Amino acid sequence: MKRRKTCLVGYGSTEYSRNSEESLLGQYAKAIRSALNQTGLKKKDIDGLSVTTQASPDTAPHVAEQLGFELGWVLNADYGGASGVGAVSRAADAIECGHLDIALLLAGNSFDRSVAHQRPLEYQRGNFVDVYGYGGPNSLMALIQRLHMENFGTTLQQTGRVATAQRFNALNNPQALFRVPMSMEDYLNSRMISDPIRLFDCVMPCSGAECLIIASEEKAKQITDKLVYLVTDAERVHYQVANMLPEKTTFGMKVVGEKIFSEVKREDIDIFEIYDDYPIAVMIQIEDFGYCKKGEIGKFVDAHDLTYNGDFPVNTGGGELSVGQAGLAGGFLHVVEALRQLRGEAEGHQVKKAERALVTGIGWLNYGRNLGTTSAMVLERRK
Repeated sequence: MKRRKTCLVGYGSTEYSRNSEESLLGQYAKAIRSALNQTGLKKKDIDGLSVTTQASPDTAPHVAEQLGFELGWVLNADYGGASGVGAVSRAADAIECGHLDIALLLAGNSFDRSVAHQRPLEYQRGNFVDVYGYGGPNSLMALIQRLHMENFGTTLQQTGRVATAQRFNALNNPQALFRVPMSMEDYLNSRMISDPIRLFDCVMPCSGAECLIIASEEKAKQITDKLVYLVTDAERVHYQVANMLPEKTTFGMKVVGEKIFSEVKREDIDIFEIYDDYPIAVMIQIEDFGYCKKGEIGKFVDAHDLTYNGDFPVNTGGGELSVGQAGLAGGFLHVVEALRQLRGEAEGHQVKKAERALVTGIGWLNYGRNLGTTSAMVLERRK
């Protein structure tokens, strides 16, 4: 969808931690305070709130009450890892329809190991995969990766190029949980989780929060001179849902990409903030976007430098694989990093002359069809 005059004007992030004793509401408050301080806005200036969380009591109205917001628009945005892009898209809809001028988009997680294994029950997989020894999302993504390897010859060294490049990108990112260099040997020798998925193919669950502020162009010009516009966005939910035997190594991003690149040119994208719960997920998305032919993503990553100072910079802050996954805030991490890059504020890992970013989100690993939601958007810096 081609957008008109909607801008992302600010962001706030908390420290990510595996052992934080901070409540989720406290995480939210820190991220909000950071974003408000950056923009100079007050709580009374915010007239819309979106909240994304796996903690069901923390709905948008509840958070608004607890943190003292009086609003004209609220949204509970839970689209799995696609929630970041999805929340931006829906807030932009509301702004362009005239329902509000400035929205605050919030996501976070207070990590608790006791709830780590409850999610599969919510997706009613008992009749389909639990009986075969289902071990969580790692098992399903392992099947997808194995199929891609068997069909197209993709290798572990090629998935490793994604993981090691993102670790390099994280080395100077103070938010990242992993800031120790990782070699290809380290990657290949990491513990097997669900063959062929290894430890360094997996994200680290953690506590933390992300906050975005989105506004109409008129308001944005009053807030900042670093204008970052939402250019276009698209979404696909349950791609090929009626097909019981779909191509499982193709995501809904294929259809999303066709819409996105009907509005912008592929060669005009400077940075790629690709949802990265696994390296193979990054690779399939790039493939689905048409940057290489189907099945040739392995050769593509071999031929390109994916680091922030390379010719095809992917997940310039390290992505979830090296920064961590604060629950559904994982989908916001990529949006915030894109905004940081386009504003020229990614100290230590800044891409030179970054003007346009492709940001994606994917969510819900489903039995038989791999992904429930795929979404993407293009952001652009304008003077």
